[in-house]
Amino acid sequence: MPRVQAVAAASPSERVASVPDVCALSGRHALNLGLALVVFAFVPGALLGLPLFGDGAYYFFKVALDGVPLVPNLRVGAVLPQIPALAASWLIEDARLLRHIFSFAYGGLPAASLLLCWLVARKRAPELVLLPLLFMVANQINFSAVSELLVSLYLAWPFVLLAALAPHRRPTWMYGAALAPLLLVLHPLNFALAGLLSLVAVSRAGSGGPAGRIWVRLALAFGVCALLRLVWTLIGANDYERSVTEPDSVARYLLPDTLSQGVLLTWVVVLALLVALRLIVGAGRRGGVERLLWPGFLLLPIIGVPVAADILAGEGIKLKAALTFPIALLLMGLAVAIAGRTVVADARGIRSLGRLVLVGALTVTLIATAKSAAWWTATRGLMNATASAETACLPFGPEEPYALQWPWMAIIDDWATPMNALVFRAPWAIPLLLPGEGCRRLEQTGQARLSTWIRRPAAQLEATFGPLRSIGSP
Repeated sequence: MPRVQAVAAASPSERVASVPDVCALSGRHALNLGLALVVFAFVPGALLGLPLFGDGAYYFFKVALDGVPLVPNLRVGAVLPQIPALAASWLIEDARLLRHIFSFAYGGLPAASLLLCWLVARKRAPELVLLPLLFMVANQINFSAVSELLVSLYLAWPFVLLAALAPHRRPTWMYGAALAPLLLVLHPLNFALAGLLSLVAVSRAGSGGPAGRIWVRLALAFGVCALLRLVWTLIGANDYERSVTEPDSVARYLLPDTLSQGVLLTWVVVLALLVALRLIVGAGRRGGVERLLWPGFLLLPIIGVPVAADILAGEGIKLKAALTFPIALLLMGLAVAIAGRTVVADARGIRSLGRLVLVGALTVTLIATAKSAAWWTATRGLMNATASAETACLPFGPEEPYALQWPWMAIIDDWATPMNALVFRAPWAIPLLLPGEGCRRLEQTGQARLSTWIRRPAAQLEATFGPLRSIGSP
């Protein structure tokens, strides 16, 4: 008998019992669709090479041209996401294929982190997945895929949920034992993240017994790593890392560049507090919070529209707004604080969770798609600029070439543009794009000065990335 007829023929009590099943099914469909959207939201950007934005271009340049990973200021943990492209560079010579491997390795990190969080939370406290999802929404204002600070957060989120929901499991302990030393060698600000995870471990150590002793050791490990990282940051910071602590640079480093991005970050914090409140209050008092939570989540894509529009117009584009880091720490703390109060969601809870996840995923997809579209537009413009030039070398500066002066080219008009011009290019011979006196020095020495500290023979660049006019290729 068809399901509709079966429900119609059932007794009133049977109908009531059958409705939650249908709701739960639709809720799970929405949940699965939302998670799938988050995963696929990063695919266009990876295919288009968005992880080569800014510093990412130099990371890829080192791997593709020199066959070695980039280790900025002894951050040896930065090597891990570079391993797939590094291994491929020893086997293949196709720069485009190598770019895809590099881009998917970095671009897939946030999606992999969220999926791991869902695998941890789905049977124990599925609603906790909303907190890493909200972090991912906030993280969309950041453009750097290679930031060691953001990589640290991607790695830490699954451990936070493991510690909160599965503190007696061996995989949790092993994850923590591997994560603690890794945070030490990833980013100067990781003393704060390691310190938070040390407090998380202390909160898990109260159970006593063998598990409690293991958590005491993990707390000590994270605490020692936090202290060592703090000392290292204070005495071993390079000039760039010190520069962001200057009064006129702190705000620029911390804050987003546009009003819409600031509103998005603020609203993410508000929603995270509402999620925590909903899970903390008793079941009989959740109705009022739920009536706020659903329309609150519906505002996310509405706020995301001006964020996406700004990006397409060349506004609000920067490596990262470091304010997302303390926001992530706040959300992690909330996850641990409320984990013990959550229960496995019933059919109604799954339906509500599915809708919230889907709306959050749509917001991620909206902004990620805008970033990919802006990057595609800019890289096509860069390709046209080099492909149509008739000289052997193009000067690069604040006001040249003219093709980079349009507002929508801002996403690719930075210090890394000369390297990206080699990667995103036409198949025929193109001129090099060189800053300052680079064109004159190229003619005199055959050396391409791509920045003040990056110099390579033009012949080596041609062998890796394709024909160049300066070498005499047709």
